[in-house]
Amino acid sequence: MARPRNQEARKRELVSVTSRLLIERGQAGARLVDIAEAASLTPAAVSYYYPDLADLYADTYETATEQYLTRRRQQVSEIAPAVERLIECIALGVPHAGTSSRAATVLLMELSALAIRRERIVASGLEFEAEQLRLFGEILDQGVAEGTMRLPYGALETARAILAVEDGIAIPVVAGRLPSDEALRVTLSVATSLTGADLLAARG
Repeated sequence: MARPRNQEARKRELVSVTSRLLIERGQAGARLVDIAEAASLTPAAVSYYYPDLADLYADTYETATEQYLTRRRQQVSEIAPAVERLIECIALGVPHAGTSSRAATVLLMELSALAIRRERIVASGLEFEAEQLRLFGEILDQGVAEGTMRLPYGALETARAILAVEDGIAIPVVAGRLPSDEALRVTLSVATSLTGADLLAARG
């Protein structure tokens, strides 16, 4: 690893290394010694920037959620009709093999396990969920306004239900127990029942 003079640049590099190790090896392969070796540093040098390894994990989680949300919102914003936006938004949340979506999902799953014990990760997790609910809610409100969706429940409740299905179904996909295409079909089917819009037919 290069040796940037700027401390924030060094931290960004350590976050990048930690992200890669968590995706490739999981938490067991992203210990202090592993991070130091991958970064071509000594453990003491890593500890200089992050005296508490939990802070490095927290920064990694914050970076991962920000990138995930930015990518999702940008790609969805390029689509006009609400039904098509919802389909794309759901599809982006399915961890297809070999895509950035799968890598991001694995990383977030590894880090989310720490959320029950680390205050910073808890706060980031709450913000991450709130932003995703906000995006889904905006799309659902648009669909109602366009007359293409009919919600038996409120937009927030509907968004939360769709997001819960997405989060829950990601685990068997990443574990190899469920094909990503089937996961997408199931999630779209549930969203269809919640919105009154035939998302499977609209997807073609």
